Amino acid sequence: MITGDADADLRRLVADPTFPHQDAARHAMRFRASGDVTDLVAIQDDPQPCDVTDVVFALAGSKRPWLNWVPMPSEAISNVANEIGSRQAQGEQLKVTGLGLSAAEPASAMTACRRIAGPIEIGISEFPAPDIRNPVRQGRYAVWRYDGEEPVPAVPAPSAAAVKLLQEVGGEPWPSILSGYLQAAPLGELPLDDLLGLLAHLPEAPDSPRWQHLAKSTPTYWYRLVQPWACLGILHHAKDEPWSTSTRREVLVDLAFGIEDWVADAALFALVTAAYRDPAVREEVRQLVRARLDAAVAADRMVTIEESLAQLMLVTPGCSAEDRAIATAALARAEQDDGADEEEPEAEPAPPRKRRWWRGRS
Repeated sequence: MITGDADADLRRLVADPTFPHQDAARHAMRFRASGDVTDLVAIQDDPQPCDVTDVVFALAGSKRPWLNWVPMPSEAISNVANEIGSRQAQGEQLKVTGLGLSAAEPASAMTACRRIAGPIEIGISEFPAPDIRNPVRQGRYAVWRYDGEEPVPAVPAPSAAAVKLLQEVGGEPWPSILSGYLQAAPLGELPLDDLLGLLAHLPEAPDSPRWQHLAKSTPTYWYRLVQPWACLGILHHAKDEPWSTSTRREVLVDLAFGIEDWVADAALFALVTAAYRDPAVREEVRQLVRARLDAAVAADRMVTIEESLAQLMLVTPGCSAEDRAIATAALARAEQDDGADEEEPEAEPAPPRKRRWWRGRS
């Protein structure tokens, strides 16, 4: 019986001589203690995989970023949106007509803010180098473009049927990165244009008790969560195509190295999911995640997705000692910036502390 206490459950499985996957449970315990992704991969590569090893894998990744939940938005504009949205959800008549940011933040974060707070004017003091509006690498696929300082979708809006399906499929976090892939299979039946449209034309949250509750605290989390779901849908697109020349690979790589945005780490998350499922793509994916993290680390300014990229690097199959050192250093800097550890509580990840100055104009 699984109790919800992952560590206690794993200790019980390891101690049970009748449990047929004790080695997998031991790997899970070691991963939770050390964070060495080699142990996590060993569970997935069990010589006798089954539903039980999938459960052990889920226990190993319980309450861990990307393995079980998407990191919370860390932008100042997201903190503002959460404050406005939560006060409105609790009945306060609050209206903000304008905000000012000291530096540009991701297009998705700005869009999520406007979904919550309304069509507010957002003033940006500067676009420090490297300019957030420029892709890390030029590619064929992109979902955002900029009209001066304003991010605008570069793709058509998705169909109403696609929005409805995403709300149904993505209404909850995934129990594990593996089960999330399976759960996203219906999204893979959507046209590619719909999947790309869902990434930029962020749909509203489902009218469910879960999201009604989160609207009172962290309404931006829905918008952060839906993009990885859409990218898992892209991972299912045209699955008969060989990986190396597939549309799904090209789209995800282009998005990962596009403009600095939530879409970038969402696309990398889907690629990491592919790496768990297919050992043949692991080294390529590891190199892609490291290259994107390197680009964030090299920027001589705050990169709001750097922390989530580092968290993703640590759970990427094949993560080397050097990869781990780079990621760990990035997380240490983020922790120092926050001034306190960020912990994931029982129900939802906690919003991080604000890390950039902003001002409001009413």
